[in-house]
Amino acid sequence: MRKLSALFLLLCISFQILGQKKYQVDFFIHNIEDTLLYVGNYIGSHQEIIDSIKISKDGSFHWNSAPQPLGMYMMKNSQQRDMFSFVLGKSDKFSIEIYDSGEAFVKGCAENDAYLLYQFEHSKYQKAMYYYRLEAQAHPELQDSLYKALEPVLDSFKSFQTSFFELYPENLITVVSKSLIQNVPSYFIENGQVKQGMEKDYAYYYRTHYWDSFRFDDSRILYTPYFIKKFNSYIMDATVQDADSVSVAIDDFVRVANARNGREYADYVLYWYLERLPDFPFSFNELVYKHIMETYGSYLERFLTPGDIELQREYLSRIEKFLPGKIMPNIVAKDVDGKPQTLYAQKHRFTVLFFFAATCESCKKNLDVLLDLYKLNKDYYDFEIFAVDIDPDVEISKARQRSNIGFPWVVTFADASSLSEYGFILDHTPELYILDKDKRILNKTAIYNHVEQTMDAAMRKIQSSQQ
Repeated sequence: MRKLSALFLLLCISFQILGQKKYQVDFFIHNIEDTLLYVGNYIGSHQEIIDSIKISKDGSFHWNSAPQPLGMYMMKNSQQRDMFSFVLGKSDKFSIEIYDSGEAFVKGCAENDAYLLYQFEHSKYQKAMYYYRLEAQAHPELQDSLYKALEPVLDSFKSFQTSFFELYPENLITVVSKSLIQNVPSYFIENGQVKQGMEKDYAYYYRTHYWDSFRFDDSRILYTPYFIKKFNSYIMDATVQDADSVSVAIDDFVRVANARNGREYADYVLYWYLERLPDFPFSFNELVYKHIMETYGSYLERFLTPGDIELQREYLSRIEKFLPGKIMPNIVAKDVDGKPQTLYAQKHRFTVLFFFAATCESCKKNLDVLLDLYKLNKDYYDFEIFAVDIDPDVEISKARQRSNIGFPWVVTFADASSLSEYGFILDHTPELYILDKDKRILNKTAIYNHVEQTMDAAMRKIQSSQQ
């Protein structure tokens, strides 16, 4: 599938055009040997280099930026490794001086003055924690005394943090920190654990109140690495991992974001899914993708070009025929002896349609899982594997099948382009479809152990319906 042409930069232009401005920033970094530095930024899950700066005669690095959105930026060395972060905000002309100790002197920008002070104090706290863990691991018998020695550092930073949040309520550090807080009522917790019998109530509260403290009205958080981490945790940790639950979680997020003046966050999440889901060949993701396209069709017009929308619709029409519940077409392909084999000739409770390439390294990884399943549990599940080798070097593929390392299941050979008549999009291998006895699709995956998981789930469903 072609990538969207606009990328998220279109969103930046659409929604931050008034907030973007040019900046003039001077950086002076003591005892630096590099003569070239880089400036990077964050946009959701994307991090990229946006500019390079050469050293001036006075030893400073002068950055005259193009218009930039408000948010967090990273200074990187000549090897593009992170050095320190800073923020772009109201002040469009300022200077930052960084000392060997990590302390910073800022002129012309109170926001960065506070931000870099916090970073310095936080680095001291992190360093103390690092050495505590190191010593506690080496000398577990001294853990209590080591922690007691650490407590003044922890108390000092906690006091500093509390004071900082009160003094600078709109500083990016404060806004981000408070947006990441997850408050849970104490009646759910006992001795640091969720009370027995309240697990479901806790899980429901946690997910439905997950975004309570998030500042949707401050788009700067999107231009840090922290928003996407919080969103990933929302999807992965606070949401049941099935297509319906994830789709509902996305809907809830979009609704809350739009209701709380966070349109840019809602648009980014939808855009992010449209960009990434086609790269993961699983029915789970394709069902979520279908939900987004069908639910937010007109919504997408706000930030995608007509060409991009048409591209997405074409892709959806191609994958829809292979989603769970659809009947797989009767594939016909020749085996190693040139004899035609048909998918529908496999009369079993389950059939696994396995697209692979004999020389594909990804196909070989963990293949023993599929081989063991076939050898040990073929009769238990009553399944057969109908493999289609699409390796361009067909003679190597056939030689492999004739050898003592050939697969024990049905193996056929076909050119990937010849399979387009069935509607397949075979731009990668492996790809497996798990089918029921009527050749109805149960799942699509690229992971071998999903085969047994899918058949297990289907058998449990059958047994449950018979009780």
